[in-house]
Amino acid sequence: MDCYHIQGGVPLAGEYRIKGAKNSALPVLAAAVARPGIHEIHDCPCIDDVFVMEEILQSLGADTQFKDNCLVADTRNICSTRVPQEIMSRMRSSVFLMGSLLARCGEATITRPGGCKIGSRPIDIHIEGLKQMGFDVEIQGDEIKCRGRCRGGRVMLSYPSVGATENLMMAATCSREETVIENCACEPEIVDLQGFMKTCGFDVSGGGTNRITVRGKADNEIPVDTMYFIVEDRIEAATYMAAVLGTGGRAVFRNIRAGLMEAVLGVYQRMGAKVRSFDNVIEISAPAKLKSPGIVVTAPFPGFPTDCQPQLLTLCTGASGLTTIREGVFDERFTHKKELIKMGANIEICGKNAIIKGDTALRGCRISAADLRGGAALVLAGLSAKGETTVDNIYHIDRGYEKLDEGLRQLGGIIERRTSD
Repeated sequence: MDCYHIQGGVPLAGEYRIKGAKNSALPVLAAAVARPGIHEIHDCPCIDDVFVMEEILQSLGADTQFKDNCLVADTRNICSTRVPQEIMSRMRSSVFLMGSLLARCGEATITRPGGCKIGSRPIDIHIEGLKQMGFDVEIQGDEIKCRGRCRGGRVMLSYPSVGATENLMMAATCSREETVIENCACEPEIVDLQGFMKTCGFDVSGGGTNRITVRGKADNEIPVDTMYFIVEDRIEAATYMAAVLGTGGRAVFRNIRAGLMEAVLGVYQRMGAKVRSFDNVIEISAPAKLKSPGIVVTAPFPGFPTDCQPQLLTLCTGASGLTTIREGVFDERFTHKKELIKMGANIEICGKNAIIKGDTALRGCRISAADLRGGAALVLAGLSAKGETTVDNIYHIDRGYEKLDEGLRQLGGIIERRTSD
């Protein structure tokens, strides 16, 4: 068990290049199974979730190599349609293999996926969508077996789930007919998945809107070699920017487009941040004193992302005024509130709302991460706090951030990875 040891109170400054997006890399790697070939995935983040996905691909019969943020997956010899339960339990995104295996092999067996404990995260929308497509789904305990072929037609999602949208996009490629998926999620990572699928030769359109069309082809089993670059990680960018604002710093971020994070930048500007952007560069600087953004509600894209809510909550503890954050996506995503209170924060949870009384000077102490984004938010708290902070259970953070400590040190942060007591 490793931990982060942080000396707070140092303004972050300098330049940092944003990595490829975790939330894009995982479905893209799953989609590599749907089309046999040698797939070069560039700018792939070196994070634990990607390593787990690599293990899954290998268990299915793929050969993989990972070097210098390029993961090469040879999926020509896929020989299994069962995702091992032990691996499945370690990562929620393993559910994407259901759609890609159905497209490639006509059957798939998975178990209910793991992931962060941030509330109810059923895969009912995935299953209902597959049934609408014509697949047979059999559930026995935690095991889910699917088989059949997509019959095309219209599929309506009950909620714009990102994961379900991506899963159904892959599953629809095995149809010889046209499939229209309605009420889709519109996240940039879905646009990126569509880009990869088109590189593989699939006919997919509408990504980024609430209506996606997949047109089947007869040559999907012919191997195709691809090279693809993952979209930049807007959540990583938002996290580093929050660290800069929380410490009163100023930094330039490269490989990130402002258009991908308008909702986040808008909230930061309401807090007094100065933002300048050009092409794929964003400069952000903190005001003399952060102020409350008022009321912020998380929502599907283009709304404020739920994956940035924990970081914002931490940032608001030091902002002047009263802030209300309403979590509109997950029902248990205030997991780091208890740890922030240990540091002196004044936070009350009322149902789906977190009410933060600002102007709090956080004090360093020993705290523990309970999930990925909440863990990152605790690191931000340690950077802005007075004194020393130790963050335990950072394996949660390793799932989604590539060497977070090194990136923060690049900006002048005093943070060290140590072996925990």
